[in-house]
Amino acid sequence: MRHPYRRRPSLRLLALSIGCFALMQAVAATAPTTVQGRWEVVQVAVDHRDQAHWQYFPDDPRLLGRQLVVDDAGIRLDDGSRTCDAPAFTALPVDKLQHFIGDRFARPESFDTPAQPTLADFGIQLADAAVSPVEVRCTPDGSPWNNAWMVTPSADRLLTNYDGSGYVLVLRKVESQEPIRASFPCAKAHSAVERTICASATLAGYDRSVAAAYRFALPRAGDDATTLRQSQRQWIGSRDACGTDVHCLGESMRDRIDELMQQ
Repeated sequence: MRHPYRRRPSLRLLALSIGCFALMQAVAATAPTTVQGRWEVVQVAVDHRDQAHWQYFPDDPRLLGRQLVVDDAGIRLDDGSRTCDAPAFTALPVDKLQHFIGDRFARPESFDTPAQPTLADFGIQLADAAVSPVEVRCTPDGSPWNNAWMVTPSADRLLTNYDGSGYVLVLRKVESQEPIRASFPCAKAHSAVERTICASATLAGYDRSVAAAYRFALPRAGDDATTLRQSQRQWIGSRDACGTDVHCLGESMRDRIDELMQQ
């Protein structure tokens, strides 16, 4: 016999319980297989119709070539930023890629610019396919990856914006046996410094970024181009003084990229 004082749970409470359970199911401490692995930034995409709010240039060498590792232990981008430890991933609603990007980079209302940018506005040459985005929660909360989103429109591409700035990083999947590429042929590396660079995907990526930043700065130097060439030669000497010290080489190249981009 039913207890006289026991009430049946209301439909509303039951619905709330189901909703909470579904929410708990959507949050996972394990990185989705679609985002796991090592990735390399191959495009820094910015809204070409909103140049006033740029914080980075298109394909900015400060971010281009950076290596991203995503696994259950953390999210690590080799740009010197803080790691996201023990990440939790929340599934966001399935959406079309262009609508997803447009929502997250909405522009101020303007008579000549639509509120939502398109993939073409960012120079992103990917199909407007349905995507299953995820949002990241980090330990500690201070990581720039906290509240970042990730989208994988295909098995070999990942899109993200990890610090809330107005750009999209487009990354490609790096295969485990893929050769390391520097700005010079690694097969012809002759010095200890060059061999150390060619032994590290991170250092080789920074080496390519220094070369790209130098190409960016040189035409902007104008009458100071000779001075810039001289300073580049001096910097190479100071970089080489690091020898095989990986930390010293990485710091030297990061600093040089910043200097060149401020020319």
